[in-house]
Amino acid sequence: MSVDQQTIAKYQQTLEELRAVTLSIQQYRGRLLEIERTLKALEQSQGGFVYRSMGNILIQTPREEVMKELNSEKELLQLRLEEFTKREKLLRERLASLEKQLRSALPTSSGAG
Repeated sequence: MSVDQQTIAKYQQTLEELRAVTLSIQQYRGRLLEIERTLKALEQSQGGFVYRSMGNILIQTPREEVMKELNSEKELLQLRLEEFTKREKLLRERLASLEKQLRSALPTSSGAG
């Protein structure tokens, strides 16, 4: 019985970790989409400067500098998203394995119907 309890605990822990990873993936994808839209708008804009928000004020900043920073952040987000996607896959595989273990540990009833 204790082995089953340990398996259930691992299953629940893995499920919670998967939920957290999935949430992080959604957040990273949202931020990535926001950056891509901003970069597209900056590429289409005229002029050498844009205004960026710094706390409660707007600061005039060279457009190329902002684009460089956004591209750098985009690359970092893509790497993190790739890592989280791999982690999500591994967690799903672990969850499937634990689920299989739990199902095999359940008593089979021949009179079910």
